[in-house]
Amino acid sequence: MKHPLTIALMSLALAATPLAAAAQLSPLKAVAAADDLVKSGDAASLDEAFALYLSAAEGGAVWGQYNAAEMLYEGRGVAQDRARAAKLYGQAADQDNLWAQYKLGLMLMKGDGVAPQPSRAVTLLDAAAMKGNIWANYELGDAYLQGQAIPRDLTRAKFYLERAAEQNNAWALLRLGEMYRDGLGVPASPADATVLFEQAAVQKNGFALVALARMIAPKDAARARALLAEAAAMGNAEAQAALAE
Repeated sequence: MKHPLTIALMSLALAATPLAAAAQLSPLKAVAAADDLVKSGDAASLDEAFALYLSAAEGGAVWGQYNAAEMLYEGRGVAQDRARAAKLYGQAADQDNLWAQYKLGLMLMKGDGVAPQPSRAVTLLDAAAMKGNIWANYELGDAYLQGQAIPRDLTRAKFYLERAAEQNNAWALLRLGEMYRDGLGVPASPADATVLFEQAAVQKNGFALVALARMIAPKDAARARALLAEAAAMGNAEAQAALAE
């Protein structure tokens, strides 16, 4: 049995030399140790956690690659470096990690810290979407709907948005509602649009509250105003402007 003082000195030594400690752990154990350190949230623990994740990443651990990338992307416990984060996301994506595929795909679609690569972004987002990643389905569907980063394709937009909506994603429900309201790639259907807006609004999506309010205003002005008031209280500028008219 180790004396408490001996244990304390060992812990202090590990904390003082995170890189040396990381080198003594297997990649999987390094990830587990880093996960525990992240829970504390203090600066010293985050610094050591990053060193452990990075060591695990260099050893090929996919969650070491992903979590080190997350810390670099957010600037949590380490200086923000999204270009470096993209490289680590890429390593995890190459190991078929759906969250890394989603995050890197989104970065490449939007040019977030890296040069835009729409074609590769579509490939990565589709890979994550086909594994059931709800946000990959939404983002890819929305990109096809907006037609800015990639050419507009309403058929593909509907396909991916419906996949996200099936998982009750409020933003996907909102976008599908807009498609049915405006007849984009589908026959215009105010009834279907209203149902979709209702499903998104119940999740307190401010934009859906406004869209629903405008749909029902001719028949139910009182409820429409209540919906606008709810959205305005959430900080929605469009709702605030409508109430000020």
